Amino acid sequence: MKVGLVFVTATLATISAAVSEEVAKVDLGYPDVAAAMAGLRAKPGIKSSTRSGWTIFEDADARAVWSFPPQDHAAYPTAVRRRMVQKGDEVFIDMDVRCEAAKPACDAVVAEFERLNDKVRQELKR
Repeated sequence: MKVGLVFVTATLATISAAVSEEVAKVDLGYPDVAAAMAGLRAKPGIKSSTRSGWTIFEDADARAVWSFPPQDHAAYPTAVRRRMVQKGDEVFIDMDVRCEAAKPACDAVVAEFERLNDKVRQELKR
């Protein structure tokens, strides 16, 4: 597969009185973070692992990797879904975040994943 530029698109939803309308915009296919984790655990063909305390689910059919922080993480509960999408010679990392923690913690976890996405983009350019 020839790879061109990698672009990252992100959608973030946090649950709080001020931004509750944003939650409806992020469709992870589950009503909340707990349902996403339970659904992925029960879905056939999903590989699960733990890395640095994070629960990771790999859905090869959907070309998606889901990440959930441990309960002691400031952004708990959060679900991050990243999907590799190829359009022609370009590869995109499509990232959706459903964060049910306080906004500062949600902002921090999104920034952390954006840095990870940048690393992937740089590696694919080589």
